[in-house]
Amino acid sequence: MNKERDKIAKKGSIIGIIVNSALAFFKIIFGFLSGSVAILGDGVDSASDIITSAITLISTQISAKPPDKEHPYGHERAETIATKVVSMIIFFAGGQLAITSIQRLFQGNPEIKYIGIIILISSISIATKFFLFKYKYYIGKSIDSSVFIADAYNMRNDILISLSVLTGMLVIYFTGLVIVDTLLGIFVSVIVIKNAVELFLESSQELMDGIDHKSDIYKQLFNALKNLKEIKNPHKVRIRKMGYKYLVDLDIEVNGSLSVRKAHKIAKDVERTIKKTNKNIYDVHVHIEPSGNIEDEKYGVSNEEVDIQNKDE
Repeated sequence: MNKERDKIAKKGSIIGIIVNSALAFFKIIFGFLSGSVAILGDGVDSASDIITSAITLISTQISAKPPDKEHPYGHERAETIATKVVSMIIFFAGGQLAITSIQRLFQGNPEIKYIGIIILISSISIATKFFLFKYKYYIGKSIDSSVFIADAYNMRNDILISLSVLTGMLVIYFTGLVIVDTLLGIFVSVIVIKNAVELFLESSQELMDGIDHKSDIYKQLFNALKNLKEIKNPHKVRIRKMGYKYLVDLDIEVNGSLSVRKAHKIAKDVERTIKKTNKNIYDVHVHIEPSGNIEDEKYGVSNEEVDIQNKDE
């Protein structure tokens, strides 16, 4: 699985680097030649996509490494850290574009040249970015990679950016309102910064061992355990996500008179049952307690809490 995952991720990253390099080159060149801050900003964004694809490539290579003495849980969170780095790069690109556009707003709006070529480049960019969005999102879902899904959403944002540039150039071509280019630059920068902040917050949740509230992994786990008659009160359940893997800790209650061998067998049954609920559950740690055991347990999720959450939704 890891070798195939690594191969798919490597191919997707390299394709992203090649395509974005070509787009960034033409956008930046014609951004300077034409005097259009909008197409220049789009080019800078495409250039940042080269970096994000390179980070994606490196992080997936690191995450594929097996656990070692320094990282006994593995290296999967390299992808999550990479997602945070990508969000910072996107934020920086958006900030630079905002500064340039605001300066242009007060300094005046020079004539925009080569409008026809800019329209052509923007049209090609929209089609190409749509392909990259679909392609990277497919990879992200198929190998359950947060950094690929983040990069896919970045491609989707780029479609909107290029579409805005295309619309603006058409308006300038037919009306001569050059200020539209500057206003588009500001609009695009706001979109870029907004998406960067969202990516940053999403990656922070995983690094803090949080699970997306939209995920039904807790519900799946408790439903599966209902079929095991020898256990009672599964509680203090904690699930962590590390890259594409999940690690599960939970407490269960069993008959206090059972032998250690029998209790161990039940624990292994619980482990196998939980792993069947999600192919990406990598490790399950089961703590056994005698029936009726009462402790002050402040952490973890119970079946009752999951039921309450489902009712609220």
